[in-house]
Amino acid sequence: MATRFLVAAVAAFAHMICIIMMLIPAVEATTGVTRSTIINRRGADTTSITSSMEITAFGELEDGATVTDECTYDGGIISFSHPMSLKSSDKFFSTGNLQLSAIEMMIDEINTSPRCGVTVGGKKHGIHLTTFGDDSSKDKVSAIVKNGMMPLAESTEYVGSYWVGPYSSGLTGSMSPLANATDDPTAAKTVLVAGGAASTPVFAGNPTIFGTFPPSKLYLAQAIEALAKAGAKSATSVFESASFTKGVCAAMPGLADKFNLTLQDEIEVVSSPTSVDLDPVARNLSMAENDPDIVVACVYDQGCAEWVASMRKTGWSPRAQVFTVCIGMDKFQDAVGTDAMYMMGVSPWDPSLDMQDQVVGWSAMEFSELFLATTQRTSTYHAASAAASVGALVQAIERADSFGTEAVSDVLATQEFNTLYGLLSFDANGQSQAPSLHLQYDKDMTVQTVYPIEFRSAELVYPMPTWDARDCNMLSKCLTGEETGVCQEDGTCKCDSENAVSTGVGSSAKCVDIPAEDMTYVDTSLLTVGYILFAVQAFLSVACTAWTVYYRKRRVVKASQPLFLCLVAFGTFVMSLSIIPVGIQGEYRYLVDPITGVPTDEPNTDIDRVDAACMALPWLFSMGFAVTFSALFAKIWRIKLVFQAARTFVRKQVGVKDVVSIMVAVIVLQAIVLIAWNVADPLIWQREVLMEDNNGYPTRSIGTCSSTNGLAFLIPLIVIDALMLVYALYLCFVTRKVSAEFQEGTWITASILSILQILVLSIPILVIVDADNNAFYFVRVAVIFLVSSTTQNGASRRTGFRATGQLSTTPNDSGQRMSMNSDRGSDPARRTTMDSDGGRRFSIASEN
Repeated sequence: MATRFLVAAVAAFAHMICIIMMLIPAVEATTGVTRSTIINRRGADTTSITSSMEITAFGELEDGATVTDECTYDGGIISFSHPMSLKSSDKFFSTGNLQLSAIEMMIDEINTSPRCGVTVGGKKHGIHLTTFGDDSSKDKVSAIVKNGMMPLAESTEYVGSYWVGPYSSGLTGSMSPLANATDDPTAAKTVLVAGGAASTPVFAGNPTIFGTFPPSKLYLAQAIEALAKAGAKSATSVFESASFTKGVCAAMPGLADKFNLTLQDEIEVVSSPTSVDLDPVARNLSMAENDPDIVVACVYDQGCAEWVASMRKTGWSPRAQVFTVCIGMDKFQDAVGTDAMYMMGVSPWDPSLDMQDQVVGWSAMEFSELFLATTQRTSTYHAASAAASVGALVQAIERADSFGTEAVSDVLATQEFNTLYGLLSFDANGQSQAPSLHLQYDKDMTVQTVYPIEFRSAELVYPMPTWDARDCNMLSKCLTGEETGVCQEDGTCKCDSENAVSTGVGSSAKCVDIPAEDMTYVDTSLLTVGYILFAVQAFLSVACTAWTVYYRKRRVVKASQPLFLCLVAFGTFVMSLSIIPVGIQGEYRYLVDPITGVPTDEPNTDIDRVDAACMALPWLFSMGFAVTFSALFAKIWRIKLVFQAARTFVRKQVGVKDVVSIMVAVIVLQAIVLIAWNVADPLIWQREVLMEDNNGYPTRSIGTCSSTNGLAFLIPLIVIDALMLVYALYLCFVTRKVSAEFQEGTWITASILSILQILVLSIPILVIVDADNNAFYFVRVAVIFLVSSTTQNGASRRTGFRATGQLSTTPNDSGQRMSMNSDRGSDPARRTTMDSDGGRRFSIASEN
């Protein structure tokens, strides 16, 4: 074998010369074929390629042989001729070239020592091979036979003339009437052994024509049987409009009945189909109501690649994809790459089979290895079949010991032949009786025989993996990432680690360890502080209210207007209530997929609670602020009215109803803005991802209340409150000279200024700590507490001091007279009084 491979380079060089000769547009021939026909001659004469080779080029020397021996063909030359697709643009060039290479290898091996040709009558006869370029055209084949091959058969140059076939049943069918002299019974018949035809009509009724392919109707038998046993229940056939492909798929109805399959459809496409023709078919079959278990594609090599591309484009594949031609062909693998993985096919031959050729001595595996070394291409059953057509014909000639057509035909029809293709015999129609094998690419892209069981080299993979499952195995990080797993049928990754989850599908499938996400929730300790501050302010509000009610009949309390004191306490309590919603937090608005870490379309029902808290904050703080400061505003306004009346010496009653409209106006105005905000663009809870890991999973996020146009509503609230505060400061200034018994402006002014100071300082602080949720929470809680407590303090401090003894009080159930000096002086004539009427209305009268 070492010598064979060493010299295989010489054969490869010779093969390259042949290819170059094939590309010549026209070669003149004395036999007169059609114009622009390539003619390639190969044989044993002194001008042939074979005669220039060393005799060791195609085989080991037998014992006793010497390399100096040369072949002497004392019996003459035999003619073997055939059409073949020689141009790269020919439809059947790829497969035809495989067959031509195998035929040439056989001829060369037979012509060289130690065999030295064909032995008939005790004499050696060399073989002269003539190949005619057929352009993959039936008409061209007919012309070649009439104008080239038939003249060769009639030539006196050869002691015998035989034909081997081209590739395809259609082209071979153009030869069979001429070989059998069907149209002219008086013409001589010629033996034709075809290595590339399977259609029974090519052979039936033609006793001189034989084929090494099994009948097309038997091609699929083993494959369908194997898949039915594996569990397949339905099938669809897609076939190219050509005699061989149509003949193969024509067997599907019978096979479906035999193996209890539902044949869902039989789809015919044009000859040499492209994606334009096949894409719609793939889309249709991918629909749930179709989706067969088995798709049998009866197409030639170009159609195979196009059909795979269409399935890939659609993202669909059946549970079993069976091809009739392409499995094992280099061109197919080059075209589809790893997409060929797990594809199935049928073949009458496999290199692993135990068989040996009687003519040249090669086993199936030796032929496969020599073929690869010589042509740089992988051998397929097409090549082995072509080689067997030569081997069987040579054996028949030698057994008949005659060149007569009838004698050789009789031997072919009745005997068995050991070939590298297997034990070959022919049925009544002249076709091979050898069963086909069911083949499948494995995960390593090696063709394996999976059925029948006695020839099996690997287990059948059914159902074959989906595209996503293939991509997961071939392209993803499922098997090679930091966290590993096993690819599933749906293309996802089943993780080995319990702490890892699968993400992605197909090429993006991988196992990842989802990191714990820092939701930046406010610390529980800070929430406790906030609740304590709320409790303190709530206690102060309740305590002040209780104190006011308890001391409501004291003179100074009555002078401070108890109703408004209670409203101030209530307002600060409402303001302090806004501390509670500040601490209410949530997750994402939509539930997060635990596998992908991506929010789904399913709403998070808990967010309704958080959304309510978001809008509760401005409602509670604004309404509390409005109640508190409108009450203070009303108190000052009431004093202003009294003060003005005193200056004009006009008796005037100023009741609660005279100033309560101020409170109502302020509260209603705030409520209108808040309602509009609540309806048009409310604050809602949003969570923003701040950081992600390398896999895109969030590691840190922050939740906030936000609205698209919130400032459009917040600014009017601020303006209303600011104007109210400014005007309150103005009223405090106007009433600054009122008797100390009624003077509250100093305390209120101090409170307002303190609040303004708190608010002004808090704004930049809030901006600075915006990214720190704990600090942001604490500053907001502190601002709410300070504003409410400062207001509470300013409203109650003056009353509390005086009520505990700094002012004398004289209870009077029917009314109390309290003096208030105007800025006109202390003249008794100018003295006014303000009577309390049940604590609800004051009267102003002048003393004359």
